[in-house]
Amino acid sequence: MIHIKNFIIPLVAVFSLMIAGCHHDSATMRELSRIDSMVYHQQEKEALPLLQQMDTKPLSKEERAYYAVLLSMAMYKNYVPCTSDSAINEAVGYFKKSGDDLKYLKALVAQGCVNEDMGNLEQAVNSYHQAEALPLATDSSMIAYAKLRLGILYQSQVVGTNTVALQKYQEAMPIFKAIGDKHYELVCLTSIGGIYRNIDEKHDSAVICMKDAIKLALEQGDQYHAFANRYLLSEHYLVREHNYLLGKEYGLQAISADPAIIDHPRAHYRLVKCYMLLGQPDSALYYLQHAPQATATNDSILYYELMSELEHQYWKNEEKSKNYIQRAHAMADSITINGLNHRLLEVEKEYDHQLAVLNQVRSESRLKEALLLAALLALALVAVTSLVWRYKNQLKMRQNEVEMLKADLDGSLASLQQMQARLDSREQDDEGKARQSDELRAIINQQIDAVHQLMAWSYQYDSEKFAAKFREMMTVPGMGDDSNYWSHLQALVNELHDNVLVKAQEEAGGTLTDSELNLLALYCCGFSRTVIMVTMGYKSIGTVYNKKIQIAKKLHVADLDEFVRCSLRSQISD
Repeated sequence: MIHIKNFIIPLVAVFSLMIAGCHHDSATMRELSRIDSMVYHQQEKEALPLLQQMDTKPLSKEERAYYAVLLSMAMYKNYVPCTSDSAINEAVGYFKKSGDDLKYLKALVAQGCVNEDMGNLEQAVNSYHQAEALPLATDSSMIAYAKLRLGILYQSQVVGTNTVALQKYQEAMPIFKAIGDKHYELVCLTSIGGIYRNIDEKHDSAVICMKDAIKLALEQGDQYHAFANRYLLSEHYLVREHNYLLGKEYGLQAISADPAIIDHPRAHYRLVKCYMLLGQPDSALYYLQHAPQATATNDSILYYELMSELEHQYWKNEEKSKNYIQRAHAMADSITINGLNHRLLEVEKEYDHQLAVLNQVRSESRLKEALLLAALLALALVAVTSLVWRYKNQLKMRQNEVEMLKADLDGSLASLQQMQARLDSREQDDEGKARQSDELRAIINQQIDAVHQLMAWSYQYDSEKFAAKFREMMTVPGMGDDSNYWSHLQALVNELHDNVLVKAQEEAGGTLTDSELNLLALYCCGFSRTVIMVTMGYKSIGTVYNKKIQIAKKLHVADLDEFVRCSLRSQISD
């Protein structure tokens, strides 16, 4: 008969080991929970060294996942860049399977922060969307923070995302207000006011938001947000309302901020402009001379333009006025030259990436909508919705076009200067080719002068006037049916790039039209989509995108960009 103590002794030993393990896990988890409260309650500076000093070798899988979440957030809040996402990705997977919704929510937010640091904005957006989709009761502050980060990410993009950004700020702000988080409530309020400023029918709402933000900032002792909203109100009354007295009033309030905290010369420049328009040049000169030193090149350009205007209008010193405006032009040129040719490819890649993100977000948003309610509303409002959508889409396209036109000035000048350099290096044996080169060089020189003028105009005119002047100046003259411009351009491209257009026509079996060959020639020269759009007379960037797809299909390639790059590389290697 087996004695009972043969069972009792092993059972006691196992039970003791289990208790010891539980105590170890409990102590570690309690320490991580304590650090958690520090990370998420404005004590991230104290929390980071505690995490960095912790021995991670004996941690269990759960503890390691929790540790990765806390370390990622502490680094993000301390502006320490994350260089790897492997640990946080494992933590997200672990807590998703564990059923711990609170830690899963925190892991998703931390994953979004890590991806932001690494420049993976598409993955960051996806993480934040997954976080905000969890029930609000899980942790309302974290869900509101995820919405806030989405708003900031969408607002930072170039094309067409302010509508989504505004929605996220409006969803986050009442949550922050309900939980008493006035700091993030103020961030949302300031951001909403900033977006409203760019919508014509929302100017009154923008003023209300900015004034409410100033009041809340003063209550919190937040000088930064008080300054930002006063500056924006000064700019609003100066540029939009032409109420120079109110512009001056808010400008004076803005520059009253502690210079040790706020050192922003552009607020002084707005105030100077108000005094100039009020006919008080002495006051304008005083505040211009007492403005903080301009460190950014754009601020220096504005400074010299204001000095030029003062010399011209009030002191009638044309020599000094000309000298100041020449300095401004020289700085604008330096910005362009420093961009060089790689800026063209950067703009194209960034636009493609943003377009993909925007399409993904739109697709996900459609899936989340209440299909039944949408169908019922569509039956009653289809006609009205169609008209409103068309109107808003046209406004958005015009706004996007203006922003892209401004951003493309640097790239356009670099591309034109590159073509100019190539022409200078060509052999001049053939008189016909030399004549073609001379004609194209004249056009390039004319467009370089146009870009210089546009840089100055982009600071002076509103969106509609600027877009009109861009179209007028950047359109190649004499492009009718009787013009030799396109034949000269095609000949030049074939000469510089080893008959790339001839080869493309052969690959397409002779199906490329003259218009398609012209577009391909511009693209081989390094012009961006925006410049091609204007030069070809298209109405939108989307037309350029569609034309590229059509040409790629005729060439039997997946991507026209790759075809051009391969052609140019093969020429260089030869």
